Amino acid sequence: MNQEKTINDIEFRGYHEPLLKGYTEGIKEVIKPIKDICSLIFSNSKTILTDELISLVRKTDDVYLESIIYRLIGVREIIYCRENNKKLDVKFVWKLISKSIEIIPIEYTISSIGSQGFLSIPLYKFDKSLESFDFIRLHIWDDSLNQYIDLKKRDDFSVHTHTFFAESWVITGEIINNTFDFEISSSNSKHSFFKVVYNDSLNEINQHTSKAINEKIDVQISQTSKETHFKNGYYNVSAGKLHKSGHSNSPLASATFFSFTGKNGLDKSIVIGPKDISESIINRKMIIDPTELLIKINTQI
Repeated sequence: MNQEKTINDIEFRGYHEPLLKGYTEGIKEVIKPIKDICSLIFSNSKTILTDELISLVRKTDDVYLESIIYRLIGVREIIYCRENNKKLDVKFVWKLISKSIEIIPIEYTISSIGSQGFLSIPLYKFDKSLESFDFIRLHIWDDSLNQYIDLKKRDDFSVHTHTFFAESWVITGEIINNTFDFEISSSNSKHSFFKVVYNDSLNEINQHTSKAINEKIDVQISQTSKETHFKNGYYNVSAGKLHKSGHSNSPLASATFFSFTGKNGLDKSIVIGPKDISESIINRKMIIDPTELLIKINTQI
């Protein structure tokens, strides 16, 4: 573990709300209020050792508090390693994060299919401003997820950019990350820029439906690199850089910890799609029980 081995009352309070955003809204009805949690944890001192924190919540038999503490320590480790250019112990963090999911009922876990076909489980979201934006998720690729998404639409709209700087740590499997350049062209192009619009009928973390709308800007794209990243590997994608991700580990699973941050600049989020399509709607299945996938990944690790 690279992070500080103690956590204080102020830091804990700062993590609390961003961590809650990684659960469904129902968690707020079963988790203790922050003042009660802090009274329990910091009753004798304004700081506590992380090992002592884990022992303390295990003794309470409160699985919701235990879950958020596991997630706190795991996310805190990702952030510490990311900000201090340290190698992440993905196995250590995986044990914490997977445990935080396993010990609570499935209805409190946000778990849905992303537009690229992977299972996305949010863990932490700080969104006070674009510049300070910080979003950490668990991504899982597996053949069993293909039944939940239109594979042709996924492939047609797979090349995209992000508003934020993205970083990824490979837990297991083989992750493909291809990058692209583009030229605006109206004569020989087969593709156009698309703007993605999300529905607002569900929670703000993982959306159920997205619509890609053709912006009538035709482009030619060319692949500039092909990267394969393995267990314990790391890669990043600059904001505004065209890329396409996937995995090549079938029939086994692949998984990563993934972060978006507002650091290193912001850019426009776009998708590349077939120029002859005016719009495309992608529906994603929400609340997919990840239990079997967590077991599968544990066997691979």
